[in-house]
Amino acid sequence: MRILGVHDGHNATACLYDSGRIVAMVSEERFSRKKNQSGFPRLAVQWLVDEYGIAPDNLDVIAAAGLLAPMQDFGKQIDPWYRLASTMSKVVPSKIMTSPALVKPYRALRSLGTPRITQLARHLAPYHVPESKIRLVEHHTCHAHAAYWLDDRRGPEPTLVVTLDNTGDGSCGSVNVVEGPGEFRRLRAYPSLQSVGMMYTAITRYLGMKPVEDEHKVMGLAPYARSSHAERVYQILKTHMDLSADGLEIVNKSGLWEDAYVQRFQRELAGFRFDNIAAGVQRLLEDLVTGFLKTWSRTTGVRKLALGGGVFMNVKLNMLINEMEDFDEVYFLPSCGDESIAAGAALKCAWDLHQAAGKEFNPEPLGALYLGPAFSNDDVEAALKPYGGQLRWRKCDDVERETAHLLRDNVVVGRMTGRMEFGARALGNRSILARADSLNNVRKINAAIKMRDFWMPFAPSLLSERCADYVANPTKSPAPYMVLAFHSTALAAKDVIAGLHPFDLSCRPPIVERDWNPRFHYLLKCYEEITGVGGVLNTSFNLHGDPLVCTPVDAIETYLRSELDILTAEDYMIWDSRRLEKADDLARRLINRGPSSEGSSRDRHGVPT
Repeated sequence: MRILGVHDGHNATACLYDSGRIVAMVSEERFSRKKNQSGFPRLAVQWLVDEYGIAPDNLDVIAAAGLLAPMQDFGKQIDPWYRLASTMSKVVPSKIMTSPALVKPYRALRSLGTPRITQLARHLAPYHVPESKIRLVEHHTCHAHAAYWLDDRRGPEPTLVVTLDNTGDGSCGSVNVVEGPGEFRRLRAYPSLQSVGMMYTAITRYLGMKPVEDEHKVMGLAPYARSSHAERVYQILKTHMDLSADGLEIVNKSGLWEDAYVQRFQRELAGFRFDNIAAGVQRLLEDLVTGFLKTWSRTTGVRKLALGGGVFMNVKLNMLINEMEDFDEVYFLPSCGDESIAAGAALKCAWDLHQAAGKEFNPEPLGALYLGPAFSNDDVEAALKPYGGQLRWRKCDDVERETAHLLRDNVVVGRMTGRMEFGARALGNRSILARADSLNNVRKINAAIKMRDFWMPFAPSLLSERCADYVANPTKSPAPYMVLAFHSTALAAKDVIAGLHPFDLSCRPPIVERDWNPRFHYLLKCYEEITGVGGVLNTSFNLHGDPLVCTPVDAIETYLRSELDILTAEDYMIWDSRRLEKADDLARRLINRGPSSEGSSRDRHGVPT
């Protein structure tokens, strides 16, 4: 069974489900080089067609996320229905604006014009896909199916599946219980006007940041606030949004929508400093969502939880959920914003086909997120040829070990190798790496490479064998995806201080398992052998505002536009000789020692032996 999954809204994405698993998934931004690219993911679909030989006769279904054409531009008031909802919320009573009864007329209005399937068929016309093969899947159904089926600890016990996001198909969330072999039972859906995600986005916009992109900056800013001032902001925001008396829904008491929220905040929050506002909205989010989940766990009696939707990109919220005594197991879908609903649509359609055929559906869990394009040494050589006058390079027998030596000597390295990661987090294959025990690297990377906001934390990549040395994880929750934060240990404050939040010393690591990424794990082991430290600073290989690099050309261009010391691409070490003064004698000897001999022995994972 082969299914092409497509999401054509914010951060458009395409994926391929093949014979029981998601084999590839990539967002359009990686090819277009436009951050969070919206619209039909033409380039991503083309890559899947080219890479996997997709043709109409070997596709069972094209699964499209969303019953309605998705909103393309949040916070810019371009979408007419988005503008209409914002305008209405200023004058229509809150009880009417937040009524679930508005969802059906809202969907009817949004459906006016060219039918959605016809629009999708036009985009798919170059691939000769018949319109009869296109299926539409409701937005929060996509979130729920992705969160449930991709859980690596999925089992026969009942699971509470909760989705919360900004908005999609007129809803902002759902609560579902899955019993037996994937029997979904939706208990509640919530209209978009109830959206706590929308309030958080409105605060993001009010603070002068980019909505539906910079919410993580608000979260990172929150710990710096003064608690007394943050408390006052929190109380103001609670007049807009709170839990219902029974705790089973988050209630929008003012009935405002995003633009109207911003205008109200201009009056109510005037005079409060930005960090106190960030802390107030972060606390409100944490209190509302944890209280909401607690009530649903007690109402259903279900103690296993799976979470999807963009609200759960908030790693500080996730840390609190992970510590709740109400749940025995919690699964946080990685990169669970709308980029994941292409996979949810594909999985829902696969489940439907199995149900129709009377067959059991048991797809493989998500596993490692290296689901994008990969490139060979030949590709790197071809990409380097035009830069012969600017750059020097050589092929290494053991580029991971040499990289470990460079990191030891405080050289900052951009690394591009293997299949590109899916989603918002860099997990080693498209990463910038540096020593994590040096705060100077935070300043260097922020000022000269990433051009990031000064308060934002980095993260450490940690060897799985050393995880307990650096983070407090009493629930032993797996954490390979950078979607979960932890309290750090005293040793972490010494060994990986540059990867901790500067104020509260929390830590959002990817825990690196050998089986999931052998080459990156080997690099970290080499670094540990040299330094005794089980982790390095890891941040995404991009400049601020750009997507992660995808191709060797992207990596080279980003290297040249930044002040990175060294670039490694597959087995090549690449450098600008004018930057070598920044490296010490050992680093210069490693780089300049001449061509390496080829043909070193490698094990089945491709790691040098």
